[in-house]
Amino acid sequence: MLSTKLFASLYLFFSHRRRILYALTLVAIMVSLLAFWRLDMHEDIRSMLPDDRSNAASVFELLQQTPFARKVIVNLDGGADLPEGKLIAAADQLAAAMTPPYFTRVFTGPGESVGWELFAWLIKAESNLITERDIKKIEQHLTSEHIQRCLKELYARLLTPEGSAMKGLFQVDPLALRFIGMEKLRFLNMIPQMQLKNGHFISSDGRSALLIADTPLAITDAHRARKMLNHFQRLASAKVPDTIDVSLISGHRYTLANTDAIKRDVFIILICSSLAIFAVFLMFMRTWGGLFVFLVPLAVLSFAAAGVSLIYGRVSAITIGFGAVLLGISVDFAIHVYFALRTQPHHMATTVAQVSRPIVFSALTTMGAFSVLLFSSLPVQRELAVFSIIGIGAALILSLIIFPHLAKTRSSPKKAGVTDRVQKFYPAGRAIICGWLVLLTVCGWQATKLEFNGDLRALNLVPDDIRAAEVKLRQAWGDMRGNAVIFAEGSDLQSALETNDRLFQYFSANRAAEGIVSLAPVLPSYASQRANQQRWIEFWSEANQERLRRLLTSQASPMGFRPDAFTPFFKRLSRPSSLVNPGDLKALGLGEIVNSLIVSQEGRTAVLTIVPDTPLMADLIQRRGPELAGVKLASQVHFRHIISQAIADDFLRFILAAFAVVCLCLGLLFRNLKMILLALIPVVSGMLFMVGVMGALGMAFNLINVIAAILIIGLGVDYGIFMVNNLSNGTDHRTARAVWVSGLTTLAGFGALVLARHPALHSIGVTVLLGITAAVPSALLVIPALARRGWK
Repeated sequence: MLSTKLFASLYLFFSHRRRILYALTLVAIMVSLLAFWRLDMHEDIRSMLPDDRSNAASVFELLQQTPFARKVIVNLDGGADLPEGKLIAAADQLAAAMTPPYFTRVFTGPGESVGWELFAWLIKAESNLITERDIKKIEQHLTSEHIQRCLKELYARLLTPEGSAMKGLFQVDPLALRFIGMEKLRFLNMIPQMQLKNGHFISSDGRSALLIADTPLAITDAHRARKMLNHFQRLASAKVPDTIDVSLISGHRYTLANTDAIKRDVFIILICSSLAIFAVFLMFMRTWGGLFVFLVPLAVLSFAAAGVSLIYGRVSAITIGFGAVLLGISVDFAIHVYFALRTQPHHMATTVAQVSRPIVFSALTTMGAFSVLLFSSLPVQRELAVFSIIGIGAALILSLIIFPHLAKTRSSPKKAGVTDRVQKFYPAGRAIICGWLVLLTVCGWQATKLEFNGDLRALNLVPDDIRAAEVKLRQAWGDMRGNAVIFAEGSDLQSALETNDRLFQYFSANRAAEGIVSLAPVLPSYASQRANQQRWIEFWSEANQERLRRLLTSQASPMGFRPDAFTPFFKRLSRPSSLVNPGDLKALGLGEIVNSLIVSQEGRTAVLTIVPDTPLMADLIQRRGPELAGVKLASQVHFRHIISQAIADDFLRFILAAFAVVCLCLGLLFRNLKMILLALIPVVSGMLFMVGVMGALGMAFNLINVIAAILIIGLGVDYGIFMVNNLSNGTDHRTARAVWVSGLTTLAGFGALVLARHPALHSIGVTVLLGITAAVPSALLVIPALARRGWK
């Protein structure tokens, strides 16, 4: 074999040049450590999302454009006893203090101008907003009874102190048609449990005030997010009385919490995994050569981190947290070299040559298994693949080229150990095989219960204080951030508004318009407004106007109204009004709503409609006709479904691809079907045990668990290669001992991940821990048991 001759020759070459080898190695380690120290880590949810043109990627991009996705939301809870005036004053003080560079605009409500001006505008724009349904409603009101009731109410209002101020309003709108327009304004209410008091957002129970702020800070900028949140805390302490509870919700807060958690986890994981591996060293390798085994994974970690940072620049913190796992993987090769050298310490080159063949193929199969992740659409999976491939490659070089020169060891008498006690089970091969088959059968049955979870929130840490703030926000204002959003797109604003009009009509026709937020009722497209104007003119024909004039005169005269009292009303019926545009609504104090529901990006404009995130809405969008082709749904429920399906597809695709690569490598190594099947036993055992236990315990499979599955394949086949190679060349207890110690070091790495607070790291630890727990015993017990019954 080429690898056998190559590593034997390299050992002999460097045996006379060890100082040069040590110096080069030390320089490489120092450079990689420097790169590791300067590593730019990030905690960006985008690394867990497809960056291709898939449906999931497009839906996520839409979700980022929803009204509250990038806002800073502040809730001031004054309790039941605080006067409303003091609550509003505190909100104004805090809003005035929230200035650049952290906050660019703070919105406390539409302002006090929303009132008479809004009434006046609704009357002026009435002909533009009136629909066929509204016309029918007006027609039903043109009766003597209804007109009499309207005039009596009008007369009573005129006798009140504010009646004189409202006289002009009543002259142009004696039938209170403005309330048809007022009803349309309910479709602009983006906050379910909100009322307006003195132009401010006040919760329906009167306890809370709301601030909505813009910030120039990117949600993923953890460093500046920390400064912003600290700055806000100082402002809240200085400007808001202690009796008012202030809570803030924004994406920056989530980013910072996850970044801090991962940094803490990485530190704890690396320390704990290193200590655990060192404990294994103390139990099984109490020599100076064994000490260098312990140092190999530490060097590998720095090489892998430096390599992945050179390729990607900024690296996900999850990738670096994966370093604990790499510690457990990378040490395996050095352990096998160590125990092989203890067998023949006086024939170092020959021993290195003999052990290099299974080590090289183990490294190739593991790297091959990880290489399938290079074709993933998820950046974090590609990063982890590169990180692992570089690390395993570095471990291979360190173990076969450098470590033999450091591992000055001597042969030692065989001592009874765990592997020797394990060998006592070999005669009971039939019982082992039967027990193994029963276990796999049970696990296969429970695996059918496994579910796939596409909720990315399950992979992010939400501390108790943030969760409490979320609950308080929902209790005060309703679920303002949990709705679905529909995008009506067009090449320009008018084409987008036309699509939005058709969307609203579609919902109305299906009795699904209640509870939605839409601009269509108050900002129709120009085409719809012209159609509305024509409908208005046709309805108020001379005959209808004359009939209404007679009805008004007959009912108004007995009440003392002058004959010309309502002349302004009849004048405006035939007077065309200018078309409504977004500027009109902004002038009325509704700019925040308009800006939130109209989004322009990359030469296209979208008008947003907020709807309940229910199966009914998703079904309606699914069944839409060709006239709504430019409509897209951005739904958390829909997004989770897409991701769940993608995880299920990726699981099968990557597992099959990894199996194919592994089988190819095993075929090149053994060229014997029975030996290939024997080597796959730890893989099959680990995979079935993992998915079986997860299914039995109700643990859902997420996109991070796909990495865990690849790990089990790569590591399990390593154990299989060493055990089958050992059995085919004559049983050597030191190989079994090396597999046992390798398994312990791997479990040490994964065991440390279980301590992580961050759900993504914890998820890797738990699931792979299950797989390796089954893979190691099956390699040590099942493979020899089957081999003794003729399977070799």
